[in-house]
Amino acid sequence: MTQPAKNNPVMLAGVFVLVVAFVLGIGQLSRPRVITGHALAGSRPATAPSTEPSTPVRPRAVYRLADHPLLITSASLPPVTCQLPAFGVTDQQLAAYYAAGVACLDTAWGPLLTAANLPFEKPTLDASPTLKDGPCGAAPESDHAVAYYCGRNRTIYMPTARLRDNGGGDAPATHLATLSHEYGHHVQALTGLLRAADLKITDAGEKTPAGLEMSRRIELQANCFAGMFLTSASGKGSVSSGLARQAQEDFQYAIEEKPENNAHGSAANQAQWAATGFKQNSTTACNTFAAPAQQVA
Repeated sequence: MTQPAKNNPVMLAGVFVLVVAFVLGIGQLSRPRVITGHALAGSRPATAPSTEPSTPVRPRAVYRLADHPLLITSASLPPVTCQLPAFGVTDQQLAAYYAAGVACLDTAWGPLLTAANLPFEKPTLDASPTLKDGPCGAAPESDHAVAYYCGRNRTIYMPTARLRDNGGGDAPATHLATLSHEYGHHVQALTGLLRAADLKITDAGEKTPAGLEMSRRIELQANCFAGMFLTSASGKGSVSSGLARQAQEDFQYAIEEKPENNAHGSAANQAQWAATGFKQNSTTACNTFAAPAQQVA
């Protein structure tokens, strides 16, 4: 989805490039949305299971969707206290804000995945001023995306110049929402959900109705995971209840895509899945792969 840039908007959107791209639309009240996210799967290959009976089962990704263990057994993020620096819009201030945000997201998601016997590793954060090419291919153009996640190197790309000028502007809630969504893709990559969806999209064809629907399901789940984190951090440390609520509500301002390009879902559905994660804080509530078609349209 592409829209003209405005001042201080946020809307996570993008297309599949190479294997698959995932994007979400978010924004601030009364601000027009622009494209602010682009997540590429590029998941690492599965590790062969051990053949030694006496060896304890090691955490490993599970390449399933609706019946994924994380989505059929409820798990909630614990309360976390984020220590974010004072928000500012210089390159250095934004980079520091993102780094502290990722550290808090690690604190929230790490124990949940570990308890579920799923792999966990911290993502790399690239908060350079400009977006770089990487293992997932050429960096998207500025009018296509301002942030993205690459599964090949487990990196969240949050280029400060784009996010300042064509993304969240001076609204900390929109930056926090963007980061939380991109981290949601990291959770999907670690657990195998991102790769499993990628295979379905590749088989169906990126622009086919089935391929687009699978894209929407993975994108809307990232909204839900973002909502889970925002409620877990709400009212503690640097994330006031007002800031968390504003970030969660930001998801409702997505630009509607044309049906032939609808890879991210309607604004209403994007808002609904973020609200579901925020209200229920449960991984089973974020099972977009088992949801009726109209809930992921």
